Formats: sequence, structure tokens, C-alpha cells
Amino acid sequence: MNPLALQLAADLGGSLLTAPGGSLVLAERIQGHGLPQVLVLGRSAADLREPLEAADTVQARGVALNVLGLLPLSQADQADPDLAAALALHRRRLGALVCALDAGLPWLAGKPMLVRRLPGRLARPVPVALEKAPMGPLEKAELKLFLPDWDKARRKMTFRRPEWREAPDHAEHGGFEVDLWSGVPVPAGAELRVPPLVLPESTPLTEALRSALRTALGQPIPVLPLPGDPAPLHALRSLTPEATAFRGPVRAWELAFERLAQLPAPPHFCARC
Repeated sequence: MNPLALQLAADLGGSLLTAPGGSLVLAERIQGHGLPQVLVLGRSAADLREPLEAADTVQARGVALNVLGLLPLSQADQADPDLAAALALHRRRLGALVCALDAGLPWLAGKPMLVRRLPGRLARPVPVALEKAPMGPLEKAELKLFLPDWDKARRKMTFRRPEWREAPDHAEHGGFEVDLWSGVPVPAGAELRVPPLVLPESTPLTEALRSALRTALGQPIPVLPLPGDPAPLHALRSLTPEATAFRGPVRAWELAFERLAQLPAPPHFCARC
């Protein structure tokens, strides 16, 4: 057992679960058995500290909601855990969820936002030209307003036609990879390693999260495409279709949990039942 992983679990007030290729730290903030539950996924321990603090605060105020913080850990001699396999393995331990939130994706340009689309990842032995990702005039205008310091070429390279780069395993296997936005055809001879992701908008979940950020930060919150890794969100959506990206200060998490506790919860199940 990795002593550093055990220490991290202790620091977060959680337990260590075995998983394919690594382990998971599960930090449970349980208010009561059978209550609605929200899962928050972090890419690092820092991603979970604010939501766990917020969970303690709202539960002390009597909000009837359980919060599960989850952190995948890789082992020194292995790749990152297969999150989809790990979630399937521990599905009953996690139980039924109102929603699952990926708290590890950074805001675009460090500014508050919610996520509309995430690009997948495409691999090919030799780069080829890709079609430009479709984008409507409203989304173009929103991005231009949100990123005033970005010139047109930078926005195009990020959101419309990204550049190919050497794959991480290039030295061993050769090949290149590129971000693939939704609506762009996969060229012949390419491998789709991670599909792009389009997230629902104007749902009770997104409205609750947007309202929480707007109230906590005192400013409008746009919903924009984000050039981040969608793989963890794909895995979370195998647990519940109500899965999206969210981050913010402690106050925003408190408001989000209060609003999420009021949403309809799925039929309860867990490993104790």
C-alpha cells in the first residue's frame, strides 16, 4: 500500500479504495443514510478542499445532502487509473447520485464560467488537415467578449482548428494527436481516443450551478466551450447522466449544494442496502 496515498486519504478525511492501475481516495461527508448525494471529482487534492469544506458548512446548517469527494491516484509504476473501470467497480459503494461534478477543470482564462463543450482527442501516425469546427455567431461573439486579449488566430487555433502535437508515446510508437471538437469528421486512418463531449444546457442542474456562481460572485456567468480533457466527465456520466464541470470559491459550493439538495433524487441504492 502506498503510504503517500494513505496520508492523502487521511488529510482529506477519507478512505483508500483499490482501483485498476492505481487507487481512489473517497472522502465522504454523510449527513444521513438514504439522503440525496452529490459526487465531486478532483484531479488533485486541492480541487476537493473547497467543496468538502462547503459540505461541512451546509450540513451543519441542516441541509439534507451527502457529498462524496473522489480523487483518482496513479501508482509510481503505472499509468493513471482507468476511471471508468474504477467507477464501475465501486458503483454500489458510491450509490445513487443527484449529480456528479468534475471540479478539476480550470476556468477558461481563469475567469468564472460553465462548460458547454469539451474537445475529444484524435490520434494519427501522420497529421492531416481537419475541417474547421462549427460555431454559431452567438458563440463566437461570447468568446470574443469573454477573451478580449485573445486575437482571432488564437481563438481559431483553440476552438475551431487546433494544431497537431506529438503524442506522449511518440518516442515509442510514433504518431501525433490533436483536440477534436464536436461536429468535425474523423479523418481516415485516425483513432478516436477520447470522444468530444457536448453538455446539456438550461437544465435544472446547470441552472442551479449558474445561479450559485452568479450569487456568490456577483457577475454574469457565461456557458462556453473549454479546451480541457473530457475523459473524466465521460466516466462520471456512466454513473449519472446529470454530470457536468463546476468549480468556484467555497461560497459558490455552499450555494450549489443548497440548490442541488432541492433537486429530485434518483431511487436510492448503496452498498449498505
